[in-house]
Amino acid sequence: MKGLLKELVAVGALDAYSGDETHLPALLGGIDLIRKGAFAAAVRLLGTTSRWGTAEVALIRQFAPLGGLLNAAAEEQHGAFGKPFGGELGFFWGAVLGDDAGKVGDFYKGADEFITRVVGLRYGGRLERLDDLSPGEPVTLIWQKNNPHDPHAILVLNPQGDDLGYLRRGIAYQLAQRLKKKAALSGNVTAVLGEEFDPNERLYVRVKVMQAG
Repeated sequence: MKGLLKELVAVGALDAYSGDETHLPALLGGIDLIRKGAFAAAVRLLGTTSRWGTAEVALIRQFAPLGGLLNAAAEEQHGAFGKPFGGELGFFWGAVLGDDAGKVGDFYKGADEFITRVVGLRYGGRLERLDDLSPGEPVTLIWQKNNPHDPHAILVLNPQGDDLGYLRRGIAYQLAQRLKKKAALSGNVTAVLGEEFDPNERLYVRVKVMQAG
């Protein structure tokens, strides 16, 4: 966050901001989390903003990378089971993404690389393993074809081979379709958040999809 604040001050963005100053903590926190790849936590924080005006949208567009915003929007829409965005947050996504908003629905079908969160961390001592993880560390992604609950399940393992949790069901389904066509997966940790965050919003991994041939 300090780096972001220094950047905003250096270019005079805070002095130029004409929106509601009570929105700034959520806006800056959201931008910082998006830059770190902690998309679900970022969207939850940005969702506390009561009204999105041109000043708020302009700040996000200027300092949050478009690729991160598109990935974050896909992460959020997947969380809403593919339903269109609504309310103030719906206006926000339409305003910040513009013409790129149409790419959100099929984002996971064709993306060669994306960031997503790992879920299921409340169980099996997985939260304790977060203390030993750092951004950049590799993770192993395993398609569990014989998983009795979900034949598309993708398990995430730390460098020692310990279970960290799973990719979410909808994303795992999309990846499984690509794995059936001989794609391969690799991954690494992008962000590990503190205990003040929801367990299922603490661990984020970058997934790379390498298609055969």
